[in-house]
Amino acid sequence: MDTNVIAVLVAALIGSAASSAAGQPTAGLSAPQSPTVAVRPMTPDRQAWLKSRCGQLVAYFDYYGVSIGANSDGARNHTRIRAVIECERSNYRNGIDTMAALLKRKAFVVPGPGTPALEPQDIEAPDITDLARR
Repeated sequence: MDTNVIAVLVAALIGSAASSAAGQPTAGLSAPQSPTVAVRPMTPDRQAWLKSRCGQLVAYFDYYGVSIGANSDGARNHTRIRAVIECERSNYRNGIDTMAALLKRKAFVVPGPGTPALEPQDIEAPDITDLARR
C-alpha cells in the first residue's frame, strides 16, 4: 500500500473515534467518589502505642542495620533521620511507614508489633570464659 493511503486511513480512524467519543452523553457520569475510610480517634493509649512502634522500628534498624564496614550509614541514614523527626513531631504513622519502607529496602524483615528489638540471646550470652563452672 501507498504511504499516503495509510495516512488517510489512520486519519479517518482517528477522526471517527474522536467523533464517537464526543457523542457520548456525559450527564450520567459524575466525578469518582473517594472511598470513605473510618478514622479512629487518637486516644492517649493509641498515641502511646504508635510512639512505641516508631521507636521499635528505629531501634531495630539501629541494632541490626549498622555494620563495622566502611559502607554502613547506620544512624546517619537520612531516611532514618527523617522518620525520627516525624515521630518527634507526633506524625507517628508517617514515621512508621518510612521506617518500614527503609527496612524493606535494606532487605530486612519488618518486625511485628511487640517483637523486642534485641533477642534474649543477644542480651544474655553464655559465659564461656570459665569452663570449670559447668
